[in-house]
Amino acid sequence: MNASLTLSHNDIRNTTLDCDSLGIHYQVMSDIGLLATGKNTQIRRWDNQLRQFIPVAEWERHSFESDVFKFPNGRTFPVSTFMSSNRGFAKIERTFVGDDGRRYSWLARTSELTAYSSENDSMGAPIAKFHSRRILFGRRNASLELFPGYEKTLDTLVLTFLYVEYKRRQSRNASASAGAGAASAC
Repeated sequence: MNASLTLSHNDIRNTTLDCDSLGIHYQVMSDIGLLATGKNTQIRRWDNQLRQFIPVAEWERHSFESDVFKFPNGRTFPVSTFMSSNRGFAKIERTFVGDDGRRYSWLARTSELTAYSSENDSMGAPIAKFHSRRILFGRRNASLELFPGYEKTLDTLVLTFLYVEYKRRQSRNASASAGAGAASAC
């Protein structure tokens, strides 16, 4: 059985991701804005040696320009530079370079989100898969299942997961709203 990071809340901008058996713990905290969740999200990881949470990255959301990832070492990247995006029929592939210098891709479909190692412009082995929360029939929190290979790039994997899942939910909600609007116009 593969390890999983379990999300404590369904709001991926304010949650924790935990795997007690491996001692992996992430905090995801967003500023509180005037009417809703703010535009800045901080991602922190528990460091067992320091016995405290340490910054992994900050994600700034922007309305009219690319979102930005800021790292503790002072590096800042527009998300459009950090992750390339390739849209296909009913899917979006977002590719990034991991902490280990290798390429990885998130493949987002309507009801599925999986990360793969990416070699020679083709999909390699899966390294993570998102499982949505279930409310009825076998209730469970959402989780990010980890496959062998995740260890080399876990911080960047978590950061990019949060971003890609946020965008996937935005797209799904926009499609649902458009469909509801079209249905009410009939």
